[in-house]
Amino acid sequence: MAKWPYSTQRWQRLRRQKLREYPLCEACLQVGRIEPATVVDHRIAINAGGDPYPPLAELTSLCERCHNAKTRCEQLGEDFMRTAVISLSERQLDIANLRG
Repeated sequence: MAKWPYSTQRWQRLRRQKLREYPLCEACLQVGRIEPATVVDHRIAINAGGDPYPPLAELTSLCERCHNAKTRCEQLGEDFMRTAVISLSERQLDIANLRG
């Protein structure tokens, strides 16, 4: 993780506010999982022209697992939500098949 702006008090306040308002991982909720969010992520990366201190609507609360997956998808040029939803859905089907 880059040092700036994450080491600033302004970012830390923004991060706390986002996690207070959205304490659950937004990606997990989309696939029916409930996980606490521990990371606040820019919807538009700073290095892609995103605002370092955007409005809350331009930030996403994520669990560490989803944040790592999103970062990896961005590095590979993949769509995170599409990849994550397919991957999580397949895992849920595999678990259901094992139980059935």
